[in-house]
Amino acid sequence: MSTDPVRLHGMPLTRFPALDGLRGVAALMVFATHASFLTGMSGQNTLVGRLLARGDFGVALFFALSGFLLSRQLHHSLASTGSVRGGRYLLRRVARIFPAYWLTLGVLAVLTSASWRDVIVHALGLQIYVSDSSIAAFGQSWSVATEFSFYLVLPLLALGLHRLRAYRPQWVVPLLCSAVAATSLSTLLVPAAVLGQDLVLERLLPWRAPFFLIGILVAEMLITPTSRSSRWLRPLAAQPAAAVALAASAYLAGTTPIAGSLLLEPTAGVPLFLRTLLACVVAGALLVPLTLGPTSTLTHQLSRPTTRWLGTVSYGVFLWHLPVLEGLYALSGAPPFRGGILPLVAVGLPLSLFLGWVSHSMIELPASRLAARWTRDRRKAEGDNQGDTDPSLDQPRSR
Repeated sequence: MSTDPVRLHGMPLTRFPALDGLRGVAALMVFATHASFLTGMSGQNTLVGRLLARGDFGVALFFALSGFLLSRQLHHSLASTGSVRGGRYLLRRVARIFPAYWLTLGVLAVLTSASWRDVIVHALGLQIYVSDSSIAAFGQSWSVATEFSFYLVLPLLALGLHRLRAYRPQWVVPLLCSAVAATSLSTLLVPAAVLGQDLVLERLLPWRAPFFLIGILVAEMLITPTSRSSRWLRPLAAQPAAAVALAASAYLAGTTPIAGSLLLEPTAGVPLFLRTLLACVVAGALLVPLTLGPTSTLTHQLSRPTTRWLGTVSYGVFLWHLPVLEGLYALSGAPPFRGGILPLVAVGLPLSLFLGWVSHSMIELPASRLAARWTRDRRKAEGDNQGDTDPSLDQPRSR
């Protein structure tokens, strides 16, 4: 396990460089699923096509990383001050995701002549609640709206867990496990939907909650290393090869018909439940050895500078890769769902990485630093010497 300690309220807060690398892997998975979809590989019954198409599990990884990192930070804040500074927390989350998001939205709104109604809906992060709102080459933005919903709920959840931990600590992990089970089972109730006509309930927070909760659950086991649940997971954490094998097996099962369509269309009922369950296994099996286990080859590989850099620019890559891929199709005049994936990746991936780097350097970092400076000034003005700075809030977010 990486031990790059920083301090929050005088308490050590361990950083995990390997999680940056895991975020980079998740970004490449999302890139792969859209590239395979646009070239028609997702519809071909080949192993490579199915493996690339199921890269949408990368979204589950992003959500689990957010759950782990942010719940851990709020736990430290609560343990030190007994409160959550909700305004400062929310300002930093808005500064971290929305400036780059709004820039991408603005560029696409101009290039695609999107309606003002759709632009406003997307700017407010409400597209997951409006069935017929869409902007060309920005379909991936639904997950930003889902994650922001999580940001709004998390402080209340963290406060509730903090109070429960103080009085009934043995209940916290069972409660979180029950929440993962209940929200996963709730996907069985999701009705079939037609994209662009019906509200796609599977994109809303209640049905994406299992992934965030997996991250929160792993964070809880890190916080309470002597608990029964943490001891139970220790063998898996100490065997990263076994954890990777488990994640790979779940991923491979996700490429079969039991997990529903591979064509980026809504899924419902049993296939949605099984896909959710398998994605939870993938996210949990990868998080556990990187956060609860000792240093291993896996942590070394994901902590390499190149891999961490991919995680650093991952949010910008996420925002820009679909406009880049669809733009290349438009410029080439090639018909959609045809063509080789290798030429598309050879041109589209470097362009996406470049735009991701520009987004991180020119938009995301300056906005995050401005928010951090404003909150520091506010603390000084209020005479608050404890502060609430946590570098994880200003690092590339786990999306």
